[in-house]
Amino acid sequence: MNGWAEDAMREAIELLTKSRRNDLASDLHRIFKTINFEDLEIMRSSEADRIADAILEAESIADLTETLKRLARLMKIAHCTVHVVTEGSPGSFTTKVLTTYPEEWITLYVNRRYYFVDPVVQAGKNSTQSFFWDSLDCSGAIVRSFWREAEANGVGSSGFTIPITTEHGDKLALSVCSTDDAATFREKLSYHESDLFNLGVFTAEAFCNLASERRPASFEPTDDQLLVLQAISIGIEEAELENRDYQYGSFATLKRSICRLFRTKTLAQAAVLAAKIGLLENAPLTKADILAASDRPQSDCVAVPPNAVSLRRLVRARTIQQMPGEAEAQAAV
Repeated sequence: MNGWAEDAMREAIELLTKSRRNDLASDLHRIFKTINFEDLEIMRSSEADRIADAILEAESIADLTETLKRLARLMKIAHCTVHVVTEGSPGSFTTKVLTTYPEEWITLYVNRRYYFVDPVVQAGKNSTQSFFWDSLDCSGAIVRSFWREAEANGVGSSGFTIPITTEHGDKLALSVCSTDDAATFREKLSYHESDLFNLGVFTAEAFCNLASERRPASFEPTDDQLLVLQAISIGIEEAELENRDYQYGSFATLKRSICRLFRTKTLAQAAVLAAKIGLLENAPLTKADILAASDRPQSDCVAVPPNAVSLRRLVRARTIQQMPGEAEAQAAV
């Protein structure tokens, strides 16, 4: 991605040769031969270097957001976004998207479920190569409406996305967008493309560390915590859970400990994560799961026992469906 550096050195050697400065041309050519441009990480501007340092030194998601704003200003574009495309393991990320988009557009995007319409998101799932947004299929009426709404909220339809797969197996994407027309945007990006790729890799790794590394590798909730999570997952209100008895502590204490364990803000988020990774399958039995012979049936549930005719019909149907080998074996017996 540092082809510009290689081209610049070639041009410098040619200019020196034409100027009959063969001594300098020879020295530069010798240096040129010792450089591995594939492993070289050279930014085209000092500001890009400073942004790279800021990304590596970021200690919080807020710090990383500021670097995205600086990147947008450097490239003279509208917005930058980094988002999770696929997770290496379910529930790895506490934050899925980091963006400089305005709050109004984020609210509209979520409320109208534009995630399922956004062609950039769909392309990011299926692509391993960088792509310009003007190469995407935007012919559908819903997609055209989506872009009109985006542009009305300051999010241009000219954009570029870099899919990045991390060493942990997560797939992220760094996207930049502009209100310029497609041709102007492409020309502007050509100068920054190599920097954008390098900064994208740095940003993806920093984002993974800040948004997922602090989550524990495994969870070991108590029986009380599992019971609460299971209840939330089936729609029981927190107000009802507050009145239940627990082995250790109150509901308020359990709620705080669950959110702390799963690194979430709400019990609902923790319940979703617990369900994703299969923890609720190990939830202990409750009294509601057991029906004793002494229990009276619910008044609104009337069980109708099958009659003898229906049972015989069921047995006969099952016998007909048996494999020939099985039927003959039973007849022989």
